[in-house]
Amino acid sequence: MEIKDAMKTIDNNWIEKKKGFRVCMQRYEGKTWVDDRSPGENAAPLDSDVTAWRLAWKLAQSKPLRTGEPREGDIINIFAVDQDNNPIFYYATGEKEIFNKHSV
Repeated sequence: MEIKDAMKTIDNNWIEKKKGFRVCMQRYEGKTWVDDRSPGENAAPLDSDVTAWRLAWKLAQSKPLRTGEPREGDIINIFAVDQDNNPIFYYATGEKEIFNKHSV
């Protein structure tokens, strides 16, 4: 393949890398589950999907899923999203993941 043909193929089929990542979760607060994000909507997003997933994993490890009644500060359903709020694949498995998955 000629270099000009290769470049044309790349230009026509290029997948744009996502920018701006956040971690979504549900946090138990005041006897109800509240949707939350880190960093918050008014803060600058994370610049790496790996950083977002590491934050998600560390949050899950710090608040492991328990049985029984929820307690203030419990965190469930933790996952990473891109700038368009679409869930992203977990870099370690290539799958869509949810840490501390729990139905509300």
